[in-house]
Amino acid sequence: MINVNICRDKAGNIIKFVVKGHAGYAREGRDIVCAAVSAVAYTAAGALGDLIGIKDFFEEKHGFMTCSVDVDILPELRHDAEIIMATAEIGFKQIELAYPKHVKVMDEEV
Repeated sequence: MINVNICRDKAGNIIKFVVKGHAGYAREGRDIVCAAVSAVAYTAAGALGDLIGIKDFFEEKHGFMTCSVDVDILPELRHDAEIIMATAEIGFKQIELAYPKHVKVMDEEV
């Protein structure tokens, strides 16, 4: 199962998401659930880097990815970053709705 943790600050802003695990829907290279989750995660990471200019914000290895927004981000960039992170959250939750045995999305306050 893929677990996606959506981490929020006390104001409710999404400051990080962590994706861990494998969907187990199909064998490696043919797993559409894994591909869908990866597409959402990498799109969010690409948007944060290319559209907002955030640097050094994600880490990845086989079966793991984390993407974070610095809590000290400039206020004028916070809104754009929140839209990107919230869009990723919606994407993850849509995949969870379609494949609940393979994806679990959890919220936590940090």
